[in-house]
Amino acid sequence: LLDDNPDKDLQVVTPCLDGKFFKSYGARKSFGGQIVTVKCFEDNSRVKELLATDGTGKVLVVDGGASMRCALMGDLIAESAVKNHWNGVIIYGCVRDVDAIAELDLGVH
Repeated sequence: LLDDNPDKDLQVVTPCLDGKFFKSYGARKSFGGQIVTVKCFEDNSRVKELLATDGTGKVLVVDGGASMRCALMGDLIAESAVKNHWNGVIIYGCVRDVDAIAELDLGVH
């Protein structure tokens, strides 16, 4: 991607936090699809809004600025994602209700 677009300002997500790969929270351990992105800082309203829409074949990537002060997704928002057929969510930030999310057919990293 970078080699084919040398004139573009592209960024790459490093798949490591503290030397480890993203932690998996959902029951779906591997997932993929069309990427939808959102940038939000300590406010999960856009995450909630997007996951309430049809997500068939999609993965939401959330840039939460790595904040540890506010969870950007909990069990209710994750249940909405499952109901609306999202394949998964990758969050650069915090999630809560991890025991409940672990039971959902959703990829969450």
